[in-house]
Amino acid sequence: MIKKIIVLAIFNCLFHVSNTSAQDSLITTLAKKNQTSFAKDASQLKGLGWDKIIEKAKKSSNVLIGEDHFTDEIPFFVSKIAEQIKFDNFFCEIDPVTAHIFEQKIKTLSAEALKKYTSDYGNTFSFYAFESEFDLLKQLVNGKTNLRGTDQILLVADRLICNELMQSTRNKRAKEIYESIRDQSKTHFSAFLKDQKNPFYLLTEDFEKKVNELSTLKLSSEEQKIIAALKLTAKIYKTQDHHLRIQLMKNQLMADYNNWASRKNLYKYGANHAAKGESLLEIYDIGNLVNNVADSQFTNSLHIMIIGMSGFQASPFQGFPASKIDENEGSLKTLKPFFKLVNGSDWQCFDMAPIKKALESGKIKVTDIKLSRIIKGFDFLVIIPEVTASQFPKS
Repeated sequence: MIKKIIVLAIFNCLFHVSNTSAQDSLITTLAKKNQTSFAKDASQLKGLGWDKIIEKAKKSSNVLIGEDHFTDEIPFFVSKIAEQIKFDNFFCEIDPVTAHIFEQKIKTLSAEALKKYTSDYGNTFSFYAFESEFDLLKQLVNGKTNLRGTDQILLVADRLICNELMQSTRNKRAKEIYESIRDQSKTHFSAFLKDQKNPFYLLTEDFEKKVNELSTLKLSSEEQKIIAALKLTAKIYKTQDHHLRIQLMKNQLMADYNNWASRKNLYKYGANHAAKGESLLEIYDIGNLVNNVADSQFTNSLHIMIIGMSGFQASPFQGFPASKIDENEGSLKTLKPFFKLVNGSDWQCFDMAPIKKALESGKIKVTDIKLSRIIKGFDFLVIIPEVTASQFPKS
């Protein structure tokens, strides 16, 4: 009996592997029929795949880029889209206050003053601490596109925000607290970089005590709003509540509804957030919200997933080593049926609509739930054969 059970288990395992392999082959065959390519040179992108993307993007009021972070090629891709198409708004994975600070600094500071500011505060800029990412922001602002953030405040951006608040507040005690938070945040972050066992200041009891005191002071409505955002940010980080974070992102997008609902908008988020249906992390995210708003206006949103198949991704912390990308590890292995079709250095573009149609009609079956969400959630999948790690500005 035991031998029969073992034989049956092995048979079922082999059948599953064989069946999965057959389904992957069907997806690969269909993907090949809907594959185009384009090439990157020093300053532009050229090819049929690129032309298809631009054609669709021009017809869509909302263009969403779902990326894998920390590479130079993806901000280059987004910057080339922005060269071809004028957008009214750029939504990104930072908070609204930081987005406003970036926009004002880019608009008002001289080139030298902006360089000094980024040198002083760049490590609080999230993804935009990297040179190629911040160059994208400058391009957009100089092209009169509004920067709009929807996320919680970055774990170390309390320093950035409190530096601004201490210059604008009219409350003497609040100014003292803002200055203390700014300085303590910098000190704690420096300690973290030396030893990752040290906490970020935003997660400490002292930070909580200070923001609670700020809540009792007579402050402007804008200050009160930012203090509430700092409290909520600390809660999200401490509890690791992903649902709460997505609720906040959607709430802040809808709070800005009148400024984007009938405009031309570009969005740049991690691919986890940008699918038009259920996200890759099993929640209805910002991509789904935008898709539904567009649908309610009798239009379509365009969702593009773009990832690197090999190469290196930067660390979010300056001085830490880049990590090597392995197509067989983590979420990337989900895309194996597409990776089989990538050869040479050209970027590959897959039109997902026919594959989605085949999936929904039952012509192909997908047992990998994440792959199913990608097929249903994105209009184009762009694969870059090899990417390079983002670089921090040179001192």
